[in-house]
Amino acid sequence: MTKGKMKYLPIPAFLMDVLLLFNAYFTAGYFIFDGFFPNKELYVLLFFGSVAVWGFLTIYLKMYDMPRVIYLDKIVAKDFKALVLFVVLGAAFLFVIKGYGISRVFYFSYMALFAVAHICWHTMLTILLKSYRRGGKNYRTVAILGFNAKVEQLIQKVLLPPENGYKIKSIFSDEAPSKEFLAYHKGNDEALFSYLETEEIDELFISLPTTKSYLLNKYVAYADNNLMRVHIMPNFSGYLFQKFYISYINNIATLRLRDEPLESLSNRIIKRLFDIAFSLFVLIFIGIWLFPLLALLIKLNSKGPVFFSQMRSGKDGEAFKCYKFRSMTVNAEADAKQATRNDARVTSIGRILRKTSLDELPQFYNVLLGNMSVVGPRPHMLKHTESYRKVVHKFMVRHFAKPGITGWAQVTGCRGETKKVQDMANRAEADIWYIENWTLFLDIKIIFLTVWQMLFKRDENAF
Repeated sequence: MTKGKMKYLPIPAFLMDVLLLFNAYFTAGYFIFDGFFPNKELYVLLFFGSVAVWGFLTIYLKMYDMPRVIYLDKIVAKDFKALVLFVVLGAAFLFVIKGYGISRVFYFSYMALFAVAHICWHTMLTILLKSYRRGGKNYRTVAILGFNAKVEQLIQKVLLPPENGYKIKSIFSDEAPSKEFLAYHKGNDEALFSYLETEEIDELFISLPTTKSYLLNKYVAYADNNLMRVHIMPNFSGYLFQKFYISYINNIATLRLRDEPLESLSNRIIKRLFDIAFSLFVLIFIGIWLFPLLALLIKLNSKGPVFFSQMRSGKDGEAFKCYKFRSMTVNAEADAKQATRNDARVTSIGRILRKTSLDELPQFYNVLLGNMSVVGPRPHMLKHTESYRKVVHKFMVRHFAKPGITGWAQVTGCRGETKKVQDMANRAEADIWYIENWTLFLDIKIIFLTVWQMLFKRDENAF
């Protein structure tokens, strides 16, 4: 098939998952029980039950509904969400039948093997589908009515990349495209209809100025009667200068100015569970020996407490007490003045702590308390929040999410002292991007980049 949707893909994809479940089941059984399952009937029930639950999750989460524009990180994030639910539901089942003696070691080995195999398989499928479309297969033919900056952006970022599987046939507009990369028709309404009568078009993109919006129903009716999908691009460029989303409140359409994945309860639960698990891991396996060592060095280096606490701005602008290892001498300006390069207040040990970000480690206690996350916008001093909200556009939007120990701004170069207003504006922009594009996979990526920069890359802004 060279054209149209791959509507039957979910069936073989799910069958592949069943095969992976089967393989993980017997591999775990081989290593745990030497291939001889105790209470075979119960373990067979566990296997078929897991197939049924995974099938339900596949349908419920639309695991194999592959969109035209595929983002691998979002695919993997959806996989993580499904796998977490899968493990939790299975664990609940084990808890209910705990008297029957299913091995917990076997269960979690089974789940771990399947999780790794599924993510590898789904990633490979995504890469193969993109490659298939680059080869000119599985494409949709497109006609465009209207041309403006938004349409040009759509063409460049969505319709032209071959891995998205679109083929643009023509553009109809009174305004000629700024680049001669496509067939262009300067025509009236009848010219478009005549064209659509003779050409096989799958999808019609419409972006008309408000003076011609009355024609929309005419085009939509024609497209519906000729089995064409219609995409209407509202042109608000005259007064709305940012991305927006359409949502419905009691069937009334409204425009939302941003999409926030963490508004979803399931996403918040997943992020919270990850925060708790990761923080406990750090505190138990690293903090248990590193904290006493750092505390001793701080005490020997200068007078004062080991820990430094300060009120910072948190989610929804609420203040909370943020903990750090003390890296400065005790001073009266700690709650008002940022650290600067060669700051005389910073101790010799404190300089090392700040360079390596080890001074932030006590904030894992903040994560367990629930007023911080491992990843999120960095919290600022209350005084700085109050001053920057007046001069930085959308600065307070970053407070829609919990503050983090590290964040997208920090791993993309927006760290350290903010000498200029633009420095804080860049940080706020990165934080807002994070809020609008959150996935669990993105959090893991940011953590990996943070550790990489701590160990192998010297950050000139860390002082």
